[in-house]
Amino acid sequence: MNKIGIIGNPLSHTLSPDIHNSAIKFFNLDLSFEKWEMETNQLEEFFKTAHEKRIIGGCITIPHKENVLEFFDDYDQSVKRIGSSNWFKVNKNKIIGFNTDYIGFEKCIPKSYKNNIDKKDCVVFGAGGSAKAVIEAFYGMKAKSITVINRSLEKAELISKKYKDIKINTFELGSDKAIKYIESSDLIVNTTSVGMNSGPNPKGNLIEGFNIKKNVLGIDLVYSPLLTPFLGTINNNGGDIINGIDMLIYQAQSGFEIITEKKCPFEIMKSALKLN
Repeated sequence: MNKIGIIGNPLSHTLSPDIHNSAIKFFNLDLSFEKWEMETNQLEEFFKTAHEKRIIGGCITIPHKENVLEFFDDYDQSVKRIGSSNWFKVNKNKIIGFNTDYIGFEKCIPKSYKNNIDKKDCVVFGAGGSAKAVIEAFYGMKAKSITVINRSLEKAELISKKYKDIKINTFELGSDKAIKYIESSDLIVNTTSVGMNSGPNPKGNLIEGFNIKKNVLGIDLVYSPLLTPFLGTINNNGGDIINGIDMLIYQAQSGFEIITEKKCPFEIMKSALKLN
């Protein structure tokens, strides 16, 4: 039996098995879904032996979206631009990387915001693989402004330098200028693991105590819990909130189609999660 799965660490919180098993069942495929929790130093051996283990592809999550790139033989254009990969496909003995995160992120934004994105000031927390996909989506939608806030200013600046035709603001987390941009933004996205149940800081909140706009849209890529401290603050302030579930499903839908050439209905994948 051929296999697909998810690479990451930790994977205790992952909903990917439920999502993809629903698609496998829907199409009655002779395919199994596995969890591959591993350290960075285990990635090379995994990809070297993937073909002989009948692994045909899979998805990639924190913290390996950038770590995996050196083990791929080729990349889709999406990976070349963004600099991270959340899906791979095994084509005989070749490993090809893809990125569907930016597709999933764009699809989860309400039309009312998407239609006016050229008038929205957008802030992104983080500078990892997911942040790069979010920034690519904002860039493609022509957001009014994009600001990246990260603990390491250098990592944020590396992303900014990739986009020659626009100015992307970059600030260190906690700086006075960062706070100013956060409080004046129309759309704030958390791409970090802060607030995630199984992460290092489950009760953390990157906007705690800030005077954010009342009509701000907050998007947290974390989906466990469904209401993070970050989203709770925005909700309590009268803003709109979106958790990471829809993006997770949309990127999964696109990735599953790349591997199997079958597009599973969004509703089938979402209903498998039995969300309250």
